[in-house]
Amino acid sequence: MLTITPDYYNKFKCISDRCHHSCCIGWEIDIDDTTLKKYNNLEGEFASRLKSNISLIDAPHFKLAANERCPFLNNNGLCDIITNLGEDMLCQICSDHPRFRNFYEDFTEIGLGLTCEAAAQIILTNKEKTKLNLPNNIKQIPLINFREKLFNILQDRTQPIDERINNMLNLIDAKLPSGVDWYTVFQGLEKLDTAWDNYLLRIKNGIESNAPDTSLDTAYEQLLVYLIFRHFTDCQYDDKLKERVLFAVLIYKVIKSINTSNTMQELLEIARLYSGEIEYSDHNINQLLSKL
Repeated sequence: MLTITPDYYNKFKCISDRCHHSCCIGWEIDIDDTTLKKYNNLEGEFASRLKSNISLIDAPHFKLAANERCPFLNNNGLCDIITNLGEDMLCQICSDHPRFRNFYEDFTEIGLGLTCEAAAQIILTNKEKTKLNLPNNIKQIPLINFREKLFNILQDRTQPIDERINNMLNLIDAKLPSGVDWYTVFQGLEKLDTAWDNYLLRIKNGIESNAPDTSLDTAYEQLLVYLIFRHFTDCQYDDKLKERVLFAVLIYKVIKSINTSNTMQELLEIARLYSGEIEYSDHNINQLLSKL
């Protein structure tokens, strides 16, 4: 199977105890069948602790402790499974995070998700134009070639960022629908974190940011390229090419409007929250696509 990754993909390394928003808190952690068999074959004191913290109701998963913490996240912010058994004993979801995988008939795309603060830092602070690692055989696929055109437009740094967006939308003959109350739309989606609610209040009056400061234009370029990379190619299954490009533009405008301080620090936090709230919910993505 041919695999596509962004050029920054291998730069990721979990920052573990230095993470301010641990992925081991607030998420149900399912255990895949292969790893469950490994756990069942273990013996000893730690094996007993491990097995006693697994629930087999519905799908196998760890029983979350107080404050929805993984029972193996210790007080130092480290994983007891890793310290006792090694990284190769993590379940698949823990090994993969924050990576995402999009599977298609002829190829697989793997990237890093913004929901992880370390991954967001890599993606949004990157000063170089993002390139994809493309196998030679894949360059003949029309959809991949078209997406490269979108990337080239978005990364044309001779143009202001909003002009690049206009050029991209002109290419597909599309524009954001007018008269939509995006604050109400986003408020009506599934939510995980009340902090996202507080940020959404900033788009109550619309999503058109007129901030003259262009210091974060490269970061917003990286955001748009990330969004096109992660979400565009699924149009081969739902025929929503225009909608998926518009989705990237919508998210850019929402995040930029929320980032009233126009600082990288706040952009990273908003992007992290956006990803957790929207990108991990098929319902939320489909709701937004339907509005576009």
